[in-house]
Amino acid sequence: MTARVLPLAEVVLLAGIQGLAEALPISRSGHGAALRLWLDPGPGGAMLESILHVATASALFVGARRLLVAAASEGLRAVARPSLLRSSPGARDAAVLVVAAGTSLLTRALVAPFVELWSGAPIAVGFGLVWTGLVVGTTSLAPVGRAEAPPLSLALLLGLVHGTGALPGGSDVGAALVIALWMGAKPDRALDLALALTGVTLLASFVAGLRVAPAVPELGAAAIVLGLLTAFLGATVAIGLAKSLLEKHALARLVFWILPLGFATVSYGRSLP
Repeated sequence: MTARVLPLAEVVLLAGIQGLAEALPISRSGHGAALRLWLDPGPGGAMLESILHVATASALFVGARRLLVAAASEGLRAVARPSLLRSSPGARDAAVLVVAAGTSLLTRALVAPFVELWSGAPIAVGFGLVWTGLVVGTTSLAPVGRAEAPPLSLALLLGLVHGTGALPGGSDVGAALVIALWMGAKPDRALDLALALTGVTLLASFVAGLRVAPAVPELGAAAIVLGLLTAFLGATVAIGLAKSLLEKHALARLVFWILPLGFATVSYGRSLP
């Protein structure tokens, strides 16, 4: 039986939601699962999602470019001069990123069996969304951050929490952003760190997908290009919105979107036979 060809309108919808929901702390996996209740993109949709990781990661890296440029330049210098880890903010950022990204990737590998088992279960996704909403809501209680970045001693915890964002209904950006805020990081720096970490894990996910996913012929060049562009623009818009909410100390308002979606998904799952 021939696989269904994805219409361009569906490609735009899938890509736009993926970009928006990845860069905002509202759960890409949760929104993707909710969307699949209405659409059936089939294997083409799964391959498209993997390809779109490249565009989304690119937008996240652009959003965190100031942190990444300083971390790259000072981190390379710190390889030859380890003392810079104490005196250079950029070198410390590089060390925090390396440790946190490695820990996050290891955590994702450990929880992968649970993700595969529960990602298609609406109840699991719904409870994950509810948890994500409650966690994001705690930002209204977080102390005013003054640090440029979490201390290196907490990088393992940062990576561990970020890795749990891979669970159904979780949010990579949201997990890292919330824990960084509670660690006392400045809001803009916490967001840059969350974006950078998520960009790294998205690229790793894309590379891993290349090894196991076969080519899907129904995804034409036009659909791929349009999807990449839409995902990049969606993530860029979401980053701007996240920065605006942080500046207004209003990130917790996102719970009014996340919680209803989570409860609705749980209700839908409970209604299934």
